Order: sequence, then structure tokens, then C-alpha cells
Amino acid sequence: MLLSAYLIAIDPLINRDAIIYLRSADAYLHGGFLASQQLFARPLISICFALIHQLTGIPLVYAGQLLISLFYALFCAGFVATVRTLGGDRRVQLIAAIVVLSQPILNDHRASIVRDPAYWAFIILAFRELLLYLRNPTWKYQLRWFVYILLASLFRFEGLFFAILAPLSLLAIKGLEHRGRLCLRLLAPALSGAGTYLLTVLVLHPGALPLPAIEGYISDLLSFPEQFARVVLASGETMLRSSAKEDATVAVLAGLIAILLLNICRAITWPYLIALLWGWKKKLLGRFRPNDSALLQAHLLISLAYLALFTLINRFMLERYSNQFAIFALLYIPFILSTLWQAGLGHWKKIVVAGLLLGMSLDTLFHGGLDKVFIRDAKDWLLTNTPAQATLASNDKYIAYFSGREFDWRTANKNKSDMSAFLSSTSRWQERDYMAMRVRLRDTAVWEAFLEKYSLREVAVFDGGSHGVVSIVKINNVVFEQPGIPDKPRY
Repeated sequence: MLLSAYLIAIDPLINRDAIIYLRSADAYLHGGFLASQQLFARPLISICFALIHQLTGIPLVYAGQLLISLFYALFCAGFVATVRTLGGDRRVQLIAAIVVLSQPILNDHRASIVRDPAYWAFIILAFRELLLYLRNPTWKYQLRWFVYILLASLFRFEGLFFAILAPLSLLAIKGLEHRGRLCLRLLAPALSGAGTYLLTVLVLHPGALPLPAIEGYISDLLSFPEQFARVVLASGETMLRSSAKEDATVAVLAGLIAILLLNICRAITWPYLIALLWGWKKKLLGRFRPNDSALLQAHLLISLAYLALFTLINRFMLERYSNQFAIFALLYIPFILSTLWQAGLGHWKKIVVAGLLLGMSLDTLFHGGLDKVFIRDAKDWLLTNTPAQATLASNDKYIAYFSGREFDWRTANKNKSDMSAFLSSTSRWQERDYMAMRVRLRDTAVWEAFLEKYSLREVAVFDGGSHGVVSIVKINNVVFEQPGIPDKPRY
């Protein structure tokens, strides 16, 4: 919790995805569940911190960050508890705590409002209960696994992959007695719970989506062959020549695989990846109980299968999405580092371990978002220098939400990454009082041409260096450029 408080304090602005969660929470407070779901199909996290806001009275954004901090604490505790269940002694558990608290990619979202920490917490706890279930297959561990996997699925639907495939993975564990029966005991409540959920939603909330957002993924999956064929054709025409175009399919698949692997490596981080490779070379990855090792490998394969399917359908991948693979891979790290520490001769190996953990910790502590402080400054300028009832057009949701100015959210998601499309749609900005535009370096020429075309003058510009600028323009009662008029202030 202290780490979360520190990282929240040094981060100048909240993440972009938080805006939809905040707006969904606002909708829940004013219109209930269905109103919240109209804005975001899976509003569980928004409802949770909206309830915290109601109980405590703290602002929604702080309620959201408090909730995420609690989920981070649960995830860290679950990670260390899982390492203990895998056989880690006190030293291994201490290293596990340092690893999970210092891994920069995992901790990069502590100042954000995202669903991922909740999902990570419940998926790692579900994995631990499955380990205990294999050792003592009683209803207690079976029920706990079901509850945790259900909660994980409610926060991110990819938890359903684990709900279905993790029980089936028991069938592949050699030497496990009554594998079929143990698998069915896990699958039965999961399938029954899914059926009960669907029935409840359809009866109590007829207007709600029974499987929110999954419909879109299913649609993308069904249309995948046609979309992939178009991508292969376009890539072949752009990248390849002559008979090499016949291998365009291989080229596209190789590119997607490279994107997937690169993001997974970044999520694990390169130093820990090197440690994993060293542990594999020294045959340290198979020192768990055979059933535990098989179950961990199965969860890694399930994560990899989901990420591969996602990359294939959507043709992109993020480090944040790859974290679900990384958290299972990182379970090996405390054991590897403990072995390296214990076997240290001449203390150089201990220095390597200490240096690695210290370096990761420093990266986490000083990996802030100060390079984006110019966006916060632009928001503050609008709060100070514009009337409270002013209307605003912007391509930055942070500025649009926290400036408190009237903003048309209905069109906020259209052409969100296309500056030309935004500016060419005059209905989106012409009748507004102000424009606050995030202008990236690649869009500079388009923005300057737009200002010249409509004879608009910037009233303030906030420079973000390589991240571009935020340019603020007054639309109504425009003052045209004349000699003697001072240049716009630049911050």
C-alpha cells in the first residue's frame, strides 16, 4: 500500500483507460447498473469504487486508486503465498516479495485505474488453490478455486480460458490418480455457475448483455479468415516482390509471432528473462513437485494460447496484456535467485542477485510519468483561464474529463487516433468555445495546416518534447493574427 501511495503521488496524471471507468462509475451513481453498462459493458470495477465513494465520501478518482491499491496488495500476498505452496522457504518467500514489489512492468499501473491487478490477484489465488486441490482434493479447495476463477473472469473474461482449460490440464498430469473425476469435479461447478449467471442476467436484467464484450471477440473470430486473407494480400503487395508474394502468409505470421514474443519478453523484463534462461540451463525449473511443475507449465501454455489467439485476431499485443503470462513465469525467479544466492562462492553471485533486485527496485521507484506533465498543465490552464460553462473539443480524454468543461462524449471514441479525421469533421469542434488538442510530432504538419486554413490562433501551447504538445485554441470570437499581437504563451 505504501508503494502504491508513493507511485500515485509522483505520477502527474491518471491513465487514459481510467476515464471510461470513472464515467461508468458516475453513471452507476446516477442511473444504476444498466446506465453504467451502457458506457462500459463490464462495469464491475466501476461499481466497486463507486460504492467506496458512497461509503467514504472520497472523490471517485481516489476511490478507484484505493481499490486498485487493495487489489495490488492482494496480488502480492497471493504471489508470495503461491511461492510458499510451491515449496519456497523463508528466504525464497522474501525474494518473492521483493520480486513482485520491484518488477517495473507489473507495478507500472499502481497509479492507474485498470482491471488487471484484480484479475492477476484472483488468477494467482485460483492457481494456488488448484495446487492445494491436487494434494488434497476436498470440497474446500474446489470451492475456493471456483470462487477465485469466477471473480477473475468477472474482471477480465480471459479468465474463462483458465476456468475451462485449467481443469482439463489435470488430464495431462502423469501419475495423477482419478484424473477424470478430479477434472469433472472442477468443471461441473464452473459450467453450472456460468449457466446460473446467464439465467440470472436474462431474468433480472433483460436489457443487459449476458456476455458483455465477448460477442465482439466471437464476431472477430468468425470473420478472421476473411480479414487475415486481406492482411496477407496487402502485406504481400507492400513488403514483397515477385514470387516472394507467395510466402506472404508466412511473413505475416512471423511478424505476429515476433510481436507476441517481444511483448512477453518485455513483460517478464530482460534481466529476469536472462535469469530464467540461466535457470533452464542449470535445470532449476523442474525442481518443484512433479504435479506442481506440470500444473504451472499448463497455466503458462493456457496464457500463451490466449495471447497468441488475441494477437492473431487483433494483430497487436501490449506488455500489459502479456503480464498474465509473466506472473506465472516469475514464480520460477525466487527459486532461481535463491539457488544463485546460496551457491555463491566468493560473494560475486550474491552481489549479482542483490544488484539485480536493487536495480529492479530503483526502476520501479523512479519509473514515473513526469514526461507527460504537460498534459496535466494544459488541464490546469483550462480550469484557471476558461469559464466553468465553456464547451470544449479535445482528442485527449484526460483533459476532457478533468477540465470539467462541457464535452461531447458521444463522439469521443470516433477517429481517436486520426488527427486528420478529427479536424475534418467540423461538427466536432466548430461550435465549441475551445479546442485542446494533443498534437504528436507526426501530426504537426496537419495541425499547422488546420490553423492556417481557418485562421485560428493558439492561446497556449504546452510542450512535451518528444511526446508532442497540447495546443489550446479559442474558437468563438477568434482574434486574428495582427501585427503587434504578442505570440501565444508557451509552457
